[in-house]
Parts: sequence; C-alpha cells; structure tokens
Amino acid sequence: MITAVKTTGLTVSWLVIALNPATGFAAQDRPHVERVLEELVVTAPFAETEAETALPIGVLSGEELREKVGNSLGDTLKNEIGVNNASFGTGVGQPIIRGQSGNRVSILQNGVGLTDASNVSPDHANGVEAIVAERIEVLRGPSALLYGSGAIGGVVNVIDGRIPERLVDATQFLIEQSHFTASDEDKTVIKLESAGRSLGFHLDAFQRENGNMEVAGSAIDETALKQLANLYAQQAGVAEQVATSTEERALINTRGFVANSNGESHGATVGISHIADSGFVGFSVGILDNEYGLPPGLSAHDVEEDNTNNMLNGQDVVRVKLDQSRYDIKGQYDFNDRWFESIKVNVGYTDYEHAEIEIEADGNQSIGTVFQNKGIEGRMTLNHDHLGGWGGVLGMQFSQTEFSASGDEAFIPESAIDSIGVFGVERFQRQALTSEFGFRVERNRIDTGSRCDFSETSTSLSASLLYDINAQSNLLAGITRSQRAASVEELYSNISPNTCSRFALDDELVLHAATGLLEIGNPSLDKEISSNIELGLRKHAGKITGEISAYFNQIRDFIYLELTGEGVNEQLLASYQSQDATFRGLEAELSIEILESANRNLVLGFFGDLVDASFDAGGDVPRIPAAKIGAELRFFGNNWSTHLHVTRVLKQNDVAAFELPSDAYTLLSLYGDYHWGLSNSSDIKVFVKADNLLDEKIRNHASLMKNYSPEPGRGIRLGVRWEY
Repeated sequence: MITAVKTTGLTVSWLVIALNPATGFAAQDRPHVERVLEELVVTAPFAETEAETALPIGVLSGEELREKVGNSLGDTLKNEIGVNNASFGTGVGQPIIRGQSGNRVSILQNGVGLTDASNVSPDHANGVEAIVAERIEVLRGPSALLYGSGAIGGVVNVIDGRIPERLVDATQFLIEQSHFTASDEDKTVIKLESAGRSLGFHLDAFQRENGNMEVAGSAIDETALKQLANLYAQQAGVAEQVATSTEERALINTRGFVANSNGESHGATVGISHIADSGFVGFSVGILDNEYGLPPGLSAHDVEEDNTNNMLNGQDVVRVKLDQSRYDIKGQYDFNDRWFESIKVNVGYTDYEHAEIEIEADGNQSIGTVFQNKGIEGRMTLNHDHLGGWGGVLGMQFSQTEFSASGDEAFIPESAIDSIGVFGVERFQRQALTSEFGFRVERNRIDTGSRCDFSETSTSLSASLLYDINAQSNLLAGITRSQRAASVEELYSNISPNTCSRFALDDELVLHAATGLLEIGNPSLDKEISSNIELGLRKHAGKITGEISAYFNQIRDFIYLELTGEGVNEQLLASYQSQDATFRGLEAELSIEILESANRNLVLGFFGDLVDASFDAGGDVPRIPAAKIGAELRFFGNNWSTHLHVTRVLKQNDVAAFELPSDAYTLLSLYGDYHWGLSNSSDIKVFVKADNLLDEKIRNHASLMKNYSPEPGRGIRLGVRWEY
C-alpha cells in the first residue's frame, strides 16, 4: 500500500491529500518534514522506495506531475533524465528511453500492457492519457523483466488508481480547468474517490480541445527539404526521378502555426472494489475518444506559403479518429502466516480502433485506413516470504490480440498475436548489501493465416547489486541479457502472404503515409540480443541529493528501418534490416537545498543526459535524441511556489544516411502557483506556467516530422484547481 510520496521538499501529492483530507494541505506548512517521506515504487519487483531498489527508476507524482503533464506521454516525460519525446505533430508523442522507443519501450497502464497501435506507426497515439494519472513510473534500461523481455529501452507505467485498493476515510473530489494560449487549448479534469462500508469507488473524466499550434517562424523547413532532395538526387537511376517528381507537387507552408494540428479528446473511467483486511477485488471500465490532425508533409519539396489560420490551407490533410474501450479486473489476496505473502492478478481487455480520415482541399472526406486491435492481456504475481535473507516474486503473463488494418494504408496483414511468459526475481539482503537476480522466458507467436507464420522464444536474465555506503547514499551495479522478438510490422510490412517475400509487382506495394515511405518487412529477422552493463551512484537524503549513472548496451541484430535512396512508383523505398549496434549513455541530476525555514525553501537543481548510438560496422543509428543539460530553481513557501527551469538541448551532428543535423536550442519556462485553504478539508489553487519564453524555433531531432512540424512556440497556461 502506498502511504507516502516523494516530495524532496518541493511537492505534496494528491494521494497524501486523499488519504487524509482533513489535514492534507497542512503538509505544505512544513515541507521540510514531508521531504523525508519516500514513495513505494509500484513497478519495482518488491514494495520498496527508490532508494532501496537497484533499478534506475524515475517517478512523477503529485504536484510535480501536474506541473509537467502534457497532451502525450512523451511530452509529459521529455524533461526527465534519460527520456525524450518522439513527437509527431502536437497530437502524438512517444517516450524515448535511452535512445530507444517503439517496441523497445513497454507502455503499461496499472501494470498491464496497452492493446493499441502506437508501436505500429509513429503517427499513432497511445491509448492511455497522462492527464488522469496519479503517478508515472519510468524504469530506464532493460532490467524490467517483470513486464516484458522486449523492453530493452525501458518501461513506462501509468498508474491512475482506476481500481481502488484501499478505502478512503472520506470522499475526495478534484476539478481542474486550464487554458493554454499557444494552441487556444481548454482542458478540464475531474477526479472522485469515495468509499462505503467495504466498497471503494473511483471516477475520473477529462475533456481537451485545442486549435492549431502556434510556432516561431514557418512550419516547414524549406532549406532542409531542398538538402534532402539533393541527397536523394545523388543516388543512381530511379532515385533522381523520385526527387524530380516530388518537386512537382506543391505543399503549402504556413507561418506562425502548424496546419491541421488542432484536435479534441475526452475520456472517462469508473471503478469499484470490494476491499477487506486480506485483500481486494475490483472492476473498472474506461472509454477514450481522441481526434487529432497530422501535419501536412513528408512527400513534397516545392513549397508555397499561406498565412491564413485554417485547417486545410488548400491541400489534402489526414485526421485520426481514435476510439477505445477498456475493461479491467484486478485483485489481491494476502496470506496469513504462510510462506507465500500475497498473490495479485490483473487482467485487461481492450477494444481499440482508429480511422485515418483523408480530407481533400474541397472538404470531401473518406476513410483511408482503419486499424483495429482487440485482445486481452493479464499477469499474475506471487510474492514469497523472506527465508534466510531471501525473498522473491514469481509470475506469469499472457496476451492474445487480433490486429488488422484495412483500407488504402493496409501494408500489414491481419494477424493473431499471442505471447506467454514466466518470470521471477529473487532478492538477497545481508547488512549493507542487497542483490537481485531475475529471469524471464517468453514465447511469442504471430499467425497471419499464411505460410509466413512466426514463433520465437526469448530468454532474458539479470543481476544487480546495491551497496549502502551509509544511511544517505548507495552504489548500484547491474548486468542484463535480454532478447526481443521482431514485431509484426518489422516482419510483414508489404510482404506477400503467398511467397513470404516482397510483393513481386511494384504496384502492389502500399505507401506508409506517416513516414512517406514504401516500407518492406523482413520475415527472416532474428531476435535482438541486448547485453547491458550499468553503474550508478545515488545520494537520497540530506541537503544535497542526486544520482549519476552510466550504461553500455550492446545489441546484436538491432532491427531498424534503412533508407537506401531507391525509388518505386515515385516513392522512396525503405526496408527493415538488422545489424549490431552499441548504445552508450550518461545520466545525472543534482539537487541542492540552499535555504530551509519554516516559511520558505530554496532549492537549486541541475540535470543532464546524453546517449551515443552507432552501428558496430560504422555509421550512426537514426533519430537519436541530442544531449541535454539544464538547471532549475525552486522557491516555495507554505501556500505558494515558483519554479524557473532552463534546458539547453545541444546540436545533434551524429546522423544516419538521409538524415540532417539538428540545431541546438534553449527552453526557458517559469511556473508559479498560490493556494487558499477554504476550510480544513478543501483548497483552491491558481497556477500559471509560461513555456518556451524565448520563443525558440525547435526542430526535434527524434521526430520524423521535424522538417514539417516544429515544437510549440511561446505559450502560457493558466489554471485553477479545487480539491475537497
């Protein structure tokens, strides 16, 4: 049970308020007391704090999460060390962990994987919303064996408490309303927690609507497009014809905003649990509707200009309409005086669909492609008691999904995708030394109803050591060997089910509109094998806290999409290939308490990360985020706080073939809030946050859309929140 959260003297969690509504906001009257409390990490194998686990873990919760929450997971986590955002316009943002994303990063909702289409294409949004989360936990690196052998990059677990696990003393209610000027966005969030006898109730809902995103300068980088056209034209034969033909198609540029970047989304979740001294069992149902536009681009080089702030701007655009229903069952039973401490079961069923709607310049609409993914995923874990210093977790995880794509962009065959895995983590503690050993064996199968069916068994092992130097600091070391089976899009994109190879006729190839490429899968791909070593130092208490970690990750048969410059049917060709690659990185953050008193606190922080990724045979891995460094100054009192945050993202010169360098930029933001206690059990807070105060033109190197859709320009978010 989580009873406290990390505040480091800076924040107070909504969870603390929920557990004690009568005195919740009094905690801000003594932030120096709250700082000693640390939250238990739900995603870790054992009930432990960040300081007690050998895993590199980051947690966003409470006021810190509310301050940083964005319209996507990637946008919310982009300033965390080791994490970046693979944005695709304003409607999509996938987390990148240590230079890796997509199928190498597992996105979980309350510990259970998502059944959506976000890993199939970079323009597909996640089927989970950070806006209603109570906390988000990020496990960096390939050591999260409890959640999938494919999570070579890491794990993001979004915890929203939709199934109550404990009874609250009194009903808690939250409502927040905010407005963001850079996109004329209005956002409303509602949360309710209640209890009656042995029943716990949860309700959350949100609604978000935004216009086109304002940016500094023009949306399309015309100079970059010309440089790319020259690169393609330098290739032999057909590639030069492709470059010439694309220049004949006009793409209308916009100045000061990104066309077709408006959107709206809403969702709601209801959960109920029966809670007893020995455990709980509960059920929840949630719905999510999300509509967003894809910025025009990826297929044209001749650019006209239009300064009118409308959606179509005289050209065809694509809108995505996402609909999802999710049903979850979760339960836990605590044994008394048994060798096994507890058993927990969590099962989720998802019915996911999104349609890509093609809108012509004259307003005519048609559905181009419909993606569907329906299935069930579940996991069971069994904790056993400490014997002779040993304790552990054993578990089983399974998933069965039916994936299909129909329409103009159906370049992936209809597939039944099944997996089952068993895992375990054992811990040994002796005085200042803690060691953990883990394993996972997973069987993956893809049935396409043809001779191209696929099955693979992956085995992963890990070991870690945590040594307490003293009560305030520790050293950690870890080694992991993980295997990841190829995914359906890597294997079967534009692959004939009859020959299990590329379609013989070029006319049969289907364009992937999100990337502007004819993507060719590779059914002969072998599984990736990642060997990772990590060393770290943490100081988790005192006036100076922080951590630093370094890692070396060698991946055999690393799977990537290779651009060759070849052209087919006036479109560029790309194919999934594999070769050995090495990722090296460094992450650090430091917090210094400059002033502490009963009425005010001043904290100065520094942070930064970098990752270098290259192929062992030569060349750089595509779209690796640039290094970032930053500083943060937080000044706060009993009922107010101010935060000044500056991040310098360095120039990225390490680029792959047909990839251009990205310029450096500086992000400056300022946050402030003030709250009034209306009574012992209610509080109202007003807050303001100014982002990108320097109005920098930001081209995100990790984004496929960097030449067509910059990151937002200067914007101010104003909001008010009432809690009872």
